[in-house]
Amino acid sequence: MLRSPDRGDRNRARDRSLRAPLAVLITLAATGALAQSPPTSLAQAIRVAEQETAGRARKAELEQDRGMDVYEIKTVAKDKSATVLVDLNSGKVVRVEGAGFLSGVLDREDRREDQAELTRLEGLSMALVDAIGAAERETGGRAIEGSLRSQYGQTLFQVRVVKDLVPQKVMIDPASGKVVTVAPREHNDDH
Repeated sequence: MLRSPDRGDRNRARDRSLRAPLAVLITLAATGALAQSPPTSLAQAIRVAEQETAGRARKAELEQDRGMDVYEIKTVAKDKSATVLVDLNSGKVVRVEGAGFLSGVLDREDRREDQAELTRLEGLSMALVDAIGAAERETGGRAIEGSLRSQYGQTLFQVRVVKDLVPQKVMIDPASGKVVTVAPREHNDDH
Protein backbone atom coordinates (compact mmCIF):
# COMPACT_ATOMS: atom_id res chain seq x y z
CA MET A 1 0.00 0.00 0.00
CA LEU A 2 1.40 3.36 -1.02
CA ARG A 3 1.12 6.30 1.28
CA SER A 4 1.81 9.93 0.70
CA PRO A 5 4.82 11.41 2.46
CA ASP A 6 3.99 13.11 5.73
CA ARG A 7 5.74 16.08 7.31
CA GLY A 8 8.12 13.79 9.20
CA ASP A 9 9.19 12.14 5.92
CA ARG A 10 9.85 15.55 4.37
CA ASN A 11 11.82 16.69 7.44
CA ARG A 12 13.94 13.53 7.40
CA ALA A 13 14.61 13.95 3.65
CA ARG A 14 15.58 17.58 4.18
CA ASP A 15 17.89 16.62 7.06
CA ARG A 16 19.57 13.97 4.88
CA SER A 17 20.07 16.52 2.08
CA LEU A 18 21.84 18.85 4.50
CA ARG A 19 24.15 16.26 6.09
CA ALA A 20 26.89 16.23 3.44
CA PRO A 21 27.16 20.02 3.04
CA LEU A 22 27.07 20.56 6.79
CA ALA A 23 29.65 17.84 7.39
CA VAL A 24 31.98 19.58 4.94
CA LEU A 25 31.44 22.95 6.64
CA ILE A 26 31.95 21.51 10.13
CA THR A 27 35.21 19.90 9.00
CA LEU A 28 36.39 23.16 7.46
CA ALA A 29 35.46 25.10 10.60
CA ALA A 30 37.15 22.56 12.89
CA THR A 31 40.40 22.72 10.92
CA GLY A 32 40.29 26.51 10.81
CA ALA A 33 40.14 26.52 7.02
CA LEU A 34 37.14 28.85 6.96
CA ALA A 35 38.85 31.44 9.16
CA GLN A 36 42.29 31.37 7.50
CA SER A 37 41.55 31.62 3.81
CA PRO A 38 38.01 31.19 2.62
CA PRO A 39 37.69 28.50 -0.01
CA THR A 40 35.92 29.08 -3.31
CA SER A 41 32.39 30.39 -2.87
CA LEU A 42 29.38 28.68 -4.41
CA ALA A 43 28.85 31.70 -6.67
CA GLN A 44 32.44 31.49 -7.95
CA ALA A 45 32.07 27.76 -8.61
CA ILE A 46 28.86 28.38 -10.58
CA ARG A 47 30.63 30.95 -12.78
CA VAL A 48 33.42 28.42 -13.45
CA ALA A 49 30.89 25.68 -14.33
CA GLU A 50 28.84 27.94 -16.61
CA GLN A 51 31.98 29.02 -18.43
CA GLU A 52 33.15 25.40 -18.76
CA THR A 53 29.86 24.16 -20.25
CA ALA A 54 28.50 27.33 -21.92
CA GLY A 55 25.30 26.55 -20.04
CA ARG A 56 23.23 28.01 -17.24
CA ALA A 57 23.31 26.63 -13.71
CA ARG A 58 20.04 25.17 -12.47
CA LYS A 59 21.29 23.52 -9.29
CA ALA A 60 24.44 23.74 -7.19
CA GLU A 61 25.43 22.16 -3.91
CA LEU A 62 28.38 21.37 -1.67
CA GLU A 63 29.30 17.67 -1.79
CA GLN A 64 32.10 15.20 -1.17
CA ASP A 65 33.42 13.22 -4.11
CA ARG A 66 36.07 10.57 -3.58
CA GLY A 67 37.17 12.21 -0.33
CA MET A 68 37.43 15.67 -1.90
CA ASP A 69 35.23 18.63 -0.99
CA VAL A 70 33.59 19.87 -4.20
CA TYR A 71 30.71 21.89 -5.52
CA GLU A 72 28.42 19.89 -7.79
CA ILE A 73 26.85 22.20 -10.35
CA LYS A 74 24.20 21.04 -12.81
CA THR A 75 24.04 23.13 -15.96
CA VAL A 76 21.78 23.10 -18.99
CA ALA A 77 22.36 24.42 -22.49
CA LYS A 78 20.44 24.23 -25.76
CA ASP A 79 21.19 20.59 -26.59
CA LYS A 80 22.95 19.24 -23.52
CA SER A 81 23.15 19.09 -19.78
CA ALA A 82 26.20 18.54 -17.63
CA THR A 83 27.29 18.06 -14.05
CA VAL A 84 30.47 19.94 -13.19
CA LEU A 85 32.51 19.22 -10.06
CA VAL A 86 34.54 22.22 -8.89
CA ASP A 87 37.20 21.86 -6.19
CA LEU A 88 36.20 23.79 -3.07
CA ASN A 89 39.77 24.88 -2.29
CA SER A 90 41.24 25.70 -5.70
CA GLY A 91 38.12 26.69 -7.66
CA LYS A 92 39.24 24.48 -10.56
CA VAL A 93 37.13 21.99 -12.47
CA VAL A 94 37.69 18.45 -11.20
CA ARG A 95 35.42 16.66 -13.66
CA VAL A 96 32.63 17.31 -16.14
CA GLU A 97 30.00 14.63 -16.55
CA GLY A 98 27.87 15.15 -19.62
CA ALA A 99 25.12 13.19 -21.22
CA GLY A 100 26.58 11.01 -23.95
CA PHE A 101 24.75 9.76 -27.01
CA LEU A 102 23.47 6.53 -25.41
CA SER A 103 22.21 8.22 -22.25
CA GLY A 104 20.55 10.89 -24.41
CA VAL A 105 18.62 8.18 -26.23
CA LEU A 106 17.69 6.29 -23.06
CA ASP A 107 16.87 9.33 -20.94
CA ARG A 108 14.58 11.34 -23.19
CA GLU A 109 12.38 12.32 -20.27
CA ASP A 110 15.41 13.73 -18.42
CA ARG A 111 16.38 15.64 -21.52
CA ARG A 112 12.87 17.09 -21.83
CA GLU A 113 13.01 18.17 -18.19
CA ASP A 114 16.43 19.78 -18.75
CA GLN A 115 15.11 21.71 -21.74
CA ALA A 116 12.08 22.85 -19.74
CA GLU A 117 14.44 24.08 -17.02
CA LEU A 118 16.53 25.93 -19.63
CA THR A 119 13.40 27.61 -20.99
CA ARG A 120 12.48 28.70 -17.46
CA LEU A 121 16.00 29.99 -16.80
CA GLU A 122 16.14 31.89 -20.08
CA GLY A 123 12.86 33.60 -19.22
CA LEU A 124 14.27 34.99 -15.97
CA SER A 125 16.13 38.26 -15.58
CA MET A 126 18.05 36.82 -12.61
CA ALA A 127 20.56 33.95 -12.61
CA LEU A 128 21.21 31.45 -9.81
CA VAL A 129 24.49 33.21 -8.99
CA ASP A 130 22.57 36.49 -8.45
CA ALA A 131 20.07 34.74 -6.16
CA ILE A 132 22.94 33.34 -4.11
CA GLY A 133 24.38 36.84 -3.73
CA ALA A 134 20.99 38.17 -2.58
CA ALA A 135 20.60 35.34 -0.04
CA GLU A 136 24.10 35.84 1.36
CA ARG A 137 23.57 39.61 1.69
CA GLU A 138 20.21 39.10 3.41
CA THR A 139 21.48 36.58 5.98
CA GLY A 140 25.16 37.39 6.31
CA GLY A 141 25.81 33.67 5.80
CA ARG A 142 27.50 31.49 3.21
CA ALA A 143 25.54 29.61 0.53
CA ILE A 144 25.96 25.84 0.38
CA GLU A 145 23.18 25.02 -2.06
CA GLY A 146 20.99 26.74 -4.62
CA SER A 147 18.38 25.67 -7.15
CA LEU A 148 15.49 26.76 -9.31
CA ARG A 149 12.15 25.75 -7.76
CA SER A 150 8.50 25.91 -8.55
CA GLN A 151 6.35 26.65 -5.54
CA TYR A 152 2.59 27.14 -5.77
CA GLY A 153 2.93 27.81 -9.48
CA GLN A 154 5.58 30.48 -8.99
CA THR A 155 9.21 30.13 -10.09
CA LEU A 156 11.63 30.92 -7.27
CA PHE A 157 15.27 30.36 -6.44
CA GLN A 158 15.88 28.43 -3.22
CA VAL A 159 19.24 28.99 -1.54
CA ARG A 160 20.44 27.22 1.60
CA VAL A 161 22.74 29.45 3.60
CA VAL A 162 24.75 28.64 6.73
CA LYS A 163 25.71 31.20 9.35
CA ASP A 164 27.39 30.14 12.59
CA LEU A 165 26.77 26.52 11.49
CA VAL A 166 22.99 27.11 11.46
CA PRO A 167 21.32 26.47 8.08
CA GLN A 168 18.59 28.71 6.68
CA LYS A 169 16.43 28.36 3.60
CA VAL A 170 16.07 31.56 1.58
CA MET A 171 13.56 31.97 -1.25
CA ILE A 172 14.22 34.65 -3.88
CA ASP A 173 11.75 35.94 -6.46
CA PRO A 174 13.69 36.13 -9.76
CA ALA A 175 11.21 38.64 -11.22
CA SER A 176 11.91 41.26 -8.54
CA GLY A 177 15.29 40.03 -7.31
CA LYS A 178 14.00 40.29 -3.75
CA VAL A 179 14.16 37.82 -0.91
CA VAL A 180 10.62 36.63 -0.19
CA THR A 181 11.25 34.33 2.79
CA VAL A 182 14.04 33.37 5.15
CA ALA A 183 13.27 30.24 7.13
CA PRO A 184 15.57 29.02 9.88
CA ARG A 185 16.02 25.29 10.09
CA GLU A 186 13.25 23.69 12.05
CA HIS A 187 14.27 21.49 14.93
CA ASN A 188 12.21 18.33 15.17
CA ASP A 189 12.06 15.73 17.86
CA ASP A 190 11.99 12.76 15.46
CA HIS A 191 15.63 11.81 16.09
